[in-house]
Amino acid sequence: MFTKILQAECIKLKRKWLRFLLFLGPAGVIGLTLVDYSVRYEYLIQQNPNVWEGLLHELNITLPIAFLLGGTILASNVAHIEYHRSSWKQLLSLPVSRLSVYTAKFVVVMFMLLIASAVLLIGIIGLGWWLGFGLPPSWKTLFVYTFYPFFSAIPFVAIQIWLSMLFKNQSRSLALGIVMSGTMSGMRELPSWFFWQWPMLVFSDYRNTYMITGVIIGVFLYAAGALHFIKKDVA
Repeated sequence: MFTKILQAECIKLKRKWLRFLLFLGPAGVIGLTLVDYSVRYEYLIQQNPNVWEGLLHELNITLPIAFLLGGTILASNVAHIEYHRSSWKQLLSLPVSRLSVYTAKFVVVMFMLLIASAVLLIGIIGLGWWLGFGLPPSWKTLFVYTFYPFFSAIPFVAIQIWLSMLFKNQSRSLALGIVMSGTMSGMRELPSWFFWQWPMLVFSDYRNTYMITGVIIGVFLYAAGALHFIKKDVA
């Protein structure tokens, strides 16, 4: 039954523009970095003779906030579909558990972000080739820079999905997500336990810690959100 709910969620999103976001987000990150290298190529090359390390460092500037904004938009839209069509009561009257409905929406959002990460990986390789850097010297490092933000952002996505289910007016959850993405992710003076910063901190020396903690806290926040949704009166 859960598989059918998951398929239904995917069909709903097929009719929306969100699938373009899977390519638009990575394209934005790659495009901004390409512009940066076009303007400051000589300077950036001199700053770090290891060209691939320098490229990944530059990606670190835009990638975390792009990831958080993408999670905010996706989470808002999976809930907006039901509120816009006033179909919550119809959906929840079906012989399916509320936990399955909530979990399906969470899984769909995370899967779309995972696809965006894979697209970004291809884009980074293409950008390095376009700049004449050749192939990445370390595929492990490239994997870390591409997929660790995905794992470390799970707590943020879990909160955004919960907020999106909570508010009928999606401008509230969108505004909160955008503000938190734009401010807390860039405030390095904040305590490291602010999980909004973790997609950026996975580029530090403690990358494994933030990635693993992101998964653990993310699962906990997902469970808390699901428990609230099960008890919530949705209209």
